[in-house]
Amino acid sequence: MNSRQYAIIQLLDYAESEPLTSAQLSAEINVSPKTIRNDIKELNSMLTSYDIHIQSKRGKGYLLRAKNRDHLERFFLHYAKKASTMIPVESEARVHFLMKRLLFHSDYIKIEDLLAELFVSRSTLQSDLKTVRNILQYYSLSIEHKPNYGMKVIGKEASIRFCISEYIFNQQPIWLEGQWLNILSSEELDIIREAILKNIRKHQITISDISLQNLMVHLAIAYKRIKENNPVQILKKVFYDLKDKKEYRVAQEILKEIECNLDVHFPKTEIVYLSIHLKGTKLTFFTNEAIDLEMDTKIYHVVQEAIQHIDKTYGLQLSRDKELLNNLTLHLKPAISRYQYQMNIRNPMLEEIKMKCPLSFEAALTGAKIIYKKLKIRVNEDEIGYIALHIEAALEKAKRSSVGRKQCLIVCASGLGSSQLLLHKLTNLFGQKLEVVGITEYYNLTQHSLEDIDFIVSTIPIREKLAIPVIHVSTILGDMDVLEIERVLENSVANIGDYILPEYTFFNYDFKTVHSIIQFLTSTLINDGRADKNYTLSVLERERKAPTSFGNLVAVPHPLEPGTNATFLSVLTLKKAITWGDKQVQLVILLNVNKTNKEELQPMFQSLVRLIDNKQTVFKLLACKTYAQMKNIIRTV
Repeated sequence: MNSRQYAIIQLLDYAESEPLTSAQLSAEINVSPKTIRNDIKELNSMLTSYDIHIQSKRGKGYLLRAKNRDHLERFFLHYAKKASTMIPVESEARVHFLMKRLLFHSDYIKIEDLLAELFVSRSTLQSDLKTVRNILQYYSLSIEHKPNYGMKVIGKEASIRFCISEYIFNQQPIWLEGQWLNILSSEELDIIREAILKNIRKHQITISDISLQNLMVHLAIAYKRIKENNPVQILKKVFYDLKDKKEYRVAQEILKEIECNLDVHFPKTEIVYLSIHLKGTKLTFFTNEAIDLEMDTKIYHVVQEAIQHIDKTYGLQLSRDKELLNNLTLHLKPAISRYQYQMNIRNPMLEEIKMKCPLSFEAALTGAKIIYKKLKIRVNEDEIGYIALHIEAALEKAKRSSVGRKQCLIVCASGLGSSQLLLHKLTNLFGQKLEVVGITEYYNLTQHSLEDIDFIVSTIPIREKLAIPVIHVSTILGDMDVLEIERVLENSVANIGDYILPEYTFFNYDFKTVHSIIQFLTSTLINDGRADKNYTLSVLERERKAPTSFGNLVAVPHPLEPGTNATFLSVLTLKKAITWGDKQVQLVILLNVNKTNKEELQPMFQSLVRLIDNKQTVFKLLACKTYAQMKNIIRTV
């Protein structure tokens, strides 16, 4: 099985009960529909031994069928184990193999050995190594060649570890056990996990499941690198900054626990390095007393000003929300530590946040300008995504008008912002019938009594058999999640068709670049007197901050700040998909926001999300040749 075929299974599994056509799968994987159909024929013969089958539903698409979920889990685990020993065939798989080979070996590796392992020509290997060098360059690393010895990765130890963490471990979902197979055994992993849990509980630190996973990844890499005599280097100033902090004491105790159970010694620099990671962890919730202790007055006032600027720009009326002010202040404190110590954080929900919470993401970008102005800290896209979660939670809370009756427990892996978002979304959608009685991390679930709980809503799969139902949802509730909880939909959305005007709808154009598309759409509005004269520059500047391609072949470009005389959408479809950021795009929706009246923004954004979140609808829109056809499709959404 090649990586492309594995990707097909992953996409079908993710789609659950929604059929995917060969055209949709081909757009996602960037191959022809014929290749997809041939791959599925091969897959069905391979999957028989797992009691898994890809069913073809005439006129609808493909569905992944398995007798039970355990069969799928067995397949995914088997593939992960097998993938670590398989000879890669495709270029992308060879590059991943070479990255692992170079990063997990401190000694020199000869090209002749790699040629023998991969069964490829020297020119093919050189081409793959060129891609590897480009990836390494992103992490400030390079490949050193030494005659008669071979090659190896060189650079700062912290950069090598970050590259291993970011590129190797974040290629797959964090819950797949197979990810760990190349770096440590399950026994070693258990020792590291228990050392972390024992000491964070001892010191009454509550972190998100993703932060726990990040700490485990960090310590696993540190353990392997130290065993190969590659300790991290830390400036003395950093050591003196941290040695009296609580995080240093906790790090010391965690590493001492690991030393007692594994044959390894961690130098002081490793204690400092773990302290930095602890300072940058995402906490999940605070008591009122903890809020008072953790609150930073300077950050508090910066956040206050950022929220006021968001309100001025988008009219969201968030300035009176004390909970949002506190939560953003508490979030920014470790975020600033991450920035100061050049420690990046990955947001696994970023793409979903951008697609399903576009207004909150734009508001977060606007707030980030104030953070930079006041603190000289550049907030990256991952951090902006987390800020957007807090804003989305506040917007959901603002809609709430009643309290609930049924009791549920939230199990959330991603920290304070996402758990608060899920809490307010649930309460807002099911306020008449639902009461969320608590929020917990997966690793702490066993410590909660489920006696009075009616059901659990979890953002991660829970395989254990529990006495009450478990509903697995996305943090940013999608339509299928809502239907599964109670088969009701939120009614407070606008009719997206009202925002699409025939004079600004364009079909089957042949543009090749992002710049030419934006230039065309914005110039049309400027020439018609609908937009400010600097509108094109504003949209391009926003695009430079973060690409507005959201997946599903859709991009939603828009200006940094509102700049038109009304709120409406300009729509353009392309003959062929183009690369937009890191995604393929064929449907472009220019979001034009009224610079004076912003009251209609939230319902319009909600209806837009419903439109672009539905893959089937996007494909129908791409097939349209007239405005009337598009309006008819939109009416059914």
